This record gives sequence, structure tokens and C-alpha cells, in this order.
Amino acid sequence: MTTAEARRPPLYHRLAVSPGAALLVLIDVFTLGFVTLGFEMVASRILTPLFGSGIYTWATIISIVVGGLMAGYFLGGIIADRFPGFGLAAVIKFLACGYLFFVYAMAQGGLERSIVGIDSEFSALFVSGFVVCFPPLVVLGMYSPLSVRLLLREPRDAGKISGGLFALSSFGNILGIIVTTFVFIPTMGTRDITYYFATFLLASGFVSLSTRAMMLARRSIA
Repeated sequence: MTTAEARRPPLYHRLAVSPGAALLVLIDVFTLGFVTLGFEMVASRILTPLFGSGIYTWATIISIVVGGLMAGYFLGGIIADRFPGFGLAAVIKFLACGYLFFVYAMAQGGLERSIVGIDSEFSALFVSGFVVCFPPLVVLGMYSPLSVRLLLREPRDAGKISGGLFALSSFGNILGIIVTTFVFIPTMGTRDITYYFATFLLASGFVSLSTRAMMLARRSIA
């Protein structure tokens, strides 16, 4: 370690936002990771009564989830560079919230009616999986690059910050799968879980808006 590196302040003093705002980003990364793969398990429960729980159903769900996240990471990186802020975080949460409420409504029979005219079972499976999974996963995936953009001030910290955030998100993914599968689904059912996930995103979006307002107020005072 060089003398200059030894004199550098701790990482939490080198972030682009205040400690309180940074803590919100960390909480968001974890909770949105939880919701992301928790919802994947909910989606499987929505689709398996229609198409069974075989390998084709799971292959469709997993590929659409990964494809949605891939698109979200890419789009989120572009948009985060143009609009880096907690306002964008709130928009991401509100959009995901709105679509989960749509899935909540569709899960009460609307999904079955939407695929009645599709003759091929594989086509019906893909369309159903796409409608249920792809849009919300694209939106939720956009938060990952935004979280790095919100915290990063010095380029040399990019590895530490991005690695730590992705690890925290993955931890949320793991808990989302386990808790949703072993606790939520047996006790609440898929529609209720979808409703609560959407409600959480709505509340979290307002927290992001409040954080943005406080940061703007501090800047105006300064």
C-alpha cells in the first residue's frame, strides 16, 4: 500500500451521497433483490397450474427472468448515466409496483383468457411467461446499475462498490427464493404475495422521493 492510499479516507467518506442516502441504496439493493427472485417463485406458481411444473415450464421461466434482467441491466446503465438520482429510483419502483398490481389482477383468471386463442402449448407457455415475468424484471433490473451510479464518486472505487452491491443483491435474491418458497407461498398464496410485493415497492418509491426532496433542500440551503 502506498502512502497516498494509506492516507485516503474510509470508503464511506468517499461516496457520492450522504451516509443516510447510501444506507437507503444498500437497503434498496437488498430488498429489490429479494422481490426480484421472490417474484420469480410467485410467477412459477401462477404458471404451473396452467402448464405443469415440468422442465419446459421452468426453462421458460428462468430464461425469461434472465432475459428481463439482462435487458434491465443494459437499459438501466444507459438511463442512470443520463438521470442519476433518487427520482429515477422512485420511477423504477413505481413502474414495477404498477406492473405487479397488473399481474395481481391477471392472476384471477385474466391470464387464462388471454391465451385461449393460442393453439400451441409451448407458444402459450412462452407468451404467459413473458407477460407475467418480463416487464417487471426489466424494470427491477434497472436499479442495479443505478445503485452503482448513485454511490460512486471516485473511479478507483468502482470495483469495491459494484462488487459489494452485486453481492448484497445476490444475498437478497437467495433470501427472496427461500423465504417466498418456504414461508410466503404456504401461508399466503401467490396473489397475496404479489399484492404485498407491489405495496412494498409503492412505499419504497415514496421513500426514494422523500430522499430526493431532502437532498434538493440541502443543496438549495448550501
